Amino acid sequence: MKYFVKIGFLALLVFQISCGTQKGMATGEAEDLKTTELVKNVLAQSPKFTHLTISSKINADIDDVSVGLNGKIYVHNGKKIWVNVTKFGVTGARALITPEGFKAYEKLDRTYIDGDFSYFNNLLKVDFIDYQKLQNLLLGRIFVDLKASEFDSELVDNQYKLSYEENANILVNPKEGKYFQEYFFDANFNLVKALIIEPKSKRELEITYAGWQKVGSQTFPKTVKVLVKDTKTQKVDLEYNNFTFEQSETPFEIPSGYKPNKLLK
Repeated sequence: MKYFVKIGFLALLVFQISCGTQKGMATGEAEDLKTTELVKNVLAQSPKFTHLTISSKINADIDDVSVGLNGKIYVHNGKKIWVNVTKFGVTGARALITPEGFKAYEKLDRTYIDGDFSYFNNLLKVDFIDYQKLQNLLLGRIFVDLKASEFDSELVDNQYKLSYEENANILVNPKEGKYFQEYFFDANFNLVKALIIEPKSKRELEITYAGWQKVGSQTFPKTVKVLVKDTKTQKVDLEYNNFTFEQSETPFEIPSGYKPNKLLK
């Protein structure tokens, strides 16, 4: 089925983690901070691992089709992301993402993609995703170029809210490459919600992260949900059954005889 690989690769963009070594993080009271201090603390929440392997269950509603899949994601921090998506124990799609670009193939229709990050930008209805921003999005870290001079901050219901200073003007006078942006963080500076709107087309990207927990020395969200609202609403939820900070084998080779996948271009 042609939507199989599309669902699997959109599932790349978010995850929720659930395993026995997790410890819930207490959320204290958010203090009133200047925007510069808030941004500094948010940017400090960078991942410190080398290898991360995650096993997951995926539930998605894509193009009016609901499906459940299993996935394995391996991240070599800053270098590559490898994904294997299965149905009934059989590999249906596989992807390899590096700073240089994106490759993927799916077995059912024997098709492949060999391209750049325009795939993810088209999928998310934005134009700024590169390798590092995609990895940050996966891990619940801020995935835009965050400059304190371009944002206003306030406390809302014990959460920090960062709003792009041009939001009001963008809604009235849409500009190419300019997005309405709002980001919410808990008292520990963990990302709770990101809302990005392209005002001219009214396309929206909404990502919510919840249940932040400590695993070893790292912090991860327990649940993550992505909504992409355009002419249709695309939705993906994932549940991680297990993950380790160990290196994984990442075999990847586009089989001979496969054709370019026009659906995903």
